[in-house]
Amino acid sequence: MDLYSYSRFINPLVKRYARLNIEGKENLPEPGKSFLIACNHSGGMWWDALCLVTSMPERQLHFIAHHWDGTIKPMRVMLESVGSYFLAPTLDEINENDPVVVGLKQGKAMCQFPEESYHTFRNRYTLYQFSGQVIKYSHLANTPIIPTAVIGAEEAAPTFWGPKIKGIPWHIPMHPPIYLPLPITIEFGEPCTLADLAPKASSIPSNVDYQVAARQLREKVRGLLIKYRNCKIKDIPYNDQQGWW
Repeated sequence: MDLYSYSRFINPLVKRYARLNIEGKENLPEPGKSFLIACNHSGGMWWDALCLVTSMPERQLHFIAHHWDGTIKPMRVMLESVGSYFLAPTLDEINENDPVVVGLKQGKAMCQFPEESYHTFRNRYTLYQFSGQVIKYSHLANTPIIPTAVIGAEEAAPTFWGPKIKGIPWHIPMHPPIYLPLPITIEFGEPCTLADLAPKASSIPSNVDYQVAARQLREKVRGLLIKYRNCKIKDIPYNDQQGWW
């Protein structure tokens, strides 16, 4: 049973518990056409992911998990069982045969969190550096990116304190998982492409072009977030952080 099958049972619960408010759904392509959601990674314990799945019950949403997750067999098996893909570690490793590119060309709907890690409550509503992989996936598959903001999950599913190890895309919470019945808003922005985000990119884009586009994509996500919360920018990769929070 994949995540789409499970969603029939979890969607009503998540929608009611999170009092889910969805804005901009008209920006999603019609069923049967692929798209790639690029979203801030908010809250812990995948609460933002469950809310995103609930926001589009008519589509199966495939998540692109961090490549580190695929190195741990139980986690990889669990993620594959719900239809997840895995992020390429570097831009140079993405090509036309990448499973994500192939899946998008087949018309699948996917979601990547370009910050590659969720934050602790102390760093809530801070957008760190976006990775360029999301842009390259979209460009090679000729698929639009949907800038997306999840608001409220960082309060509803907070990680208050725990260690963050450099290169590992999650915190180890030193407290039980928390799901509070606080309202969640999801706003889908207007579709965009590499050409929209980096008009000066060459016909054969370089890694620099993809990174330039990723910075502009982050600004689009920030523009959605600041309608609801103050939002800070930090030009460093969050996965490079380590310490206790």
